[in-house]
Amino acid sequence: MFLGLKQSECKAVGKSSVCLNRRNDSGEENVPLDLTREPSENLREILQNVAKPHGVSNMRKLGHLNNFIKLLCSVSHRVENIGFTYEEIIICLRLALLNEAKEVRAAGLRSLRYLIRDTAVLQKVLRLQVDYLIARCIDIQQSNEGERTQALRLVRKIITVNATLFPTSVANSLIAVGTDGLQERDRMVRAAIAIICELALKNPEVVAKRGGLSTILKSVIDCQLSRINEALITTVLHLLNHPRTRQYVRVDIELEQILAPFTDFHYRHNADMAEGQVKEDRESRMLSSRMAIVAAFRSWSATLLLPCMFVH
Repeated sequence: MFLGLKQSECKAVGKSSVCLNRRNDSGEENVPLDLTREPSENLREILQNVAKPHGVSNMRKLGHLNNFIKLLCSVSHRVENIGFTYEEIIICLRLALLNEAKEVRAAGLRSLRYLIRDTAVLQKVLRLQVDYLIARCIDIQQSNEGERTQALRLVRKIITVNATLFPTSVANSLIAVGTDGLQERDRMVRAAIAIICELALKNPEVVAKRGGLSTILKSVIDCQLSRINEALITTVLHLLNHPRTRQYVRVDIELEQILAPFTDFHYRHNADMAEGQVKEDRESRMLSSRMAIVAAFRSWSATLLLPCMFVH
């Protein structure tokens, strides 16, 4: 039986599964996949159709990309046993990320997520510069939520597999969304901030060098929800607590952000804010700052540092 397809659209024939060639509710064309064939033959057909620039509809490419994932699962992700190298597969899947249809790009991102199983595969993906296409998918129109969701899930997979290899191109895109997302009313901003926090714990160097810690602290002042506020400030405190990672936090510049609503008489969170909104905004920022300061004083490092910052 096929995975992810309606039972009424599949007919079991012996040990194989043959699907009716029709479209489902999402517009995807249900492309037949016979799992009794040699996996190499199935994979060749899938990659040929995905890589063809003409003659194959986008919805048919979408069906083939979904079949790729089913094929991977059927061979227990042992790609080396089905006649193609990882490089050849990645080059073909890379073309899907350049497709004009957002559904095909999303399916390409999903396929890459299933393909990346260990550090060796991830290194091949980065060597072929797929990370720039992933960053492009994150930066693309905000209305493409399905595509951007798949991009963020792929980013989390990269962190899980080997965070030390995390590409700066993708880090830049995440930090850009986290920094300006609220002003742009981007619905992915909290997801981006959560991923930046996760990455900061596993690879603080790439986050610090791209300005990610400042983005996290800016988000602290943006957030009036106590649990989220505490989680954000705790990420930075975790780095301060360890000698190996303490060097990445610029205490006199970045950590001062949580004190600014109390210490800066002319504080404005956004420079272009209207005069009539300043007072109300300042009160909300002070609430966020107060929650962050209370959370910070639960750690020894912040307890020693914050009083000195107040004095200066």
